[in-house]
Amino acid sequence: MSVRPETALKAGGQPVSDAAYRQISELLFHEASLLSRHEYSTWLTLLAPDISYRMPLQTFQHRNQRRDYGKDPAWLDENYDSLKIRAEQLNNAASNSEAIPSFMRYFVTNILIEESENGFSVSSQVLLIRVRSNNPTPFFLSAQRSDLWIDSGNQLLLSDRAIHLDMPHIDSPTLAFFM
Repeated sequence: MSVRPETALKAGGQPVSDAAYRQISELLFHEASLLSRHEYSTWLTLLAPDISYRMPLQTFQHRNQRRDYGKDPAWLDENYDSLKIRAEQLNNAASNSEAIPSFMRYFVTNILIEESENGFSVSSQVLLIRVRSNNPTPFFLSAQRSDLWIDSGNQLLLSDRAIHLDMPHIDSPTLAFFM
């Protein structure tokens, strides 16, 4: 479904219509709901076949300089096939990492959208709250995401996602989740 800019809502680039903003925001909320409910097979239908899904490490160079994110190494550097394998493992009852699925809740906010020639560039903030069955203490992970959603003709698909964590390391025994 293609949307055309009709109003002056701006996110630093080409204006997007109210309808486009709502459509993409609702898509992000739907994605968060799928991930919270561990519906990974359905989540995979939102991904483009050539997706790039990266979570680069933070780099700290010198005092008083802002954080930066390097290209390599990365916490995650995945494509559709590797995401599909991880999703299948998380849905597998024999998986050791999530024998009893964690309770997860995603909060998506501060959504900024600009139209580009390839689709929609979307920036959002996400907060993941995860509670594992063997540890009642909640685990929090927050990040800024930079996405590219492309029009596949009948739906928007996630083609590129860069996840920039707010913390320099992850205090979790597994990365058995998606951001």
